[in-house]
Amino acid sequence: MTEFLFIRHGETDWNRQQRFQGRIDVPLNATGRLQAERLAERLAPEPVDALYASDLVRAMQTAEPLARAWKLDTRPEPGLREQGFGILEGLDVPTIRVEHADLWARWIERRADFALPGGESVRDFSARVLGAVARLAAAHEGGRVA
Repeated sequence: MTEFLFIRHGETDWNRQQRFQGRIDVPLNATGRLQAERLAERLAPEPVDALYASDLVRAMQTAEPLARAWKLDTRPEPGLREQGFGILEGLDVPTIRVEHADLWARWIERRADFALPGGESVRDFSARVLGAVARLAAAHEGGRVA
């Protein structure tokens, strides 16, 4: 059985601003880069066979210190990207609540098949990520993947 270590990307300015990032390629801020370095220090002794990250810059930047610590290449995996939020990407929560109140109300219900216009539903997002994880599990049978 393949063992997985799932890691969320470090902080971005948009996280601090409560701004929906989705598939917009937002880099880590100084705090996020420090978080990534501290994570690598903490996890350096852990044995890992392969390192994958979403192909978005914030995920790749989070993985860089881990790659150095583990002496591995970070393999970009688009299937691990954040959920697509469509027309809400780039907007902050206060703006969304005012300008898209109807979409906000539907989105916070977390219904599996609801997709924001131009975005993807939780069901589609889950299927995409689980498909990527299944491919990685098969490619690294019995290994440990971050």
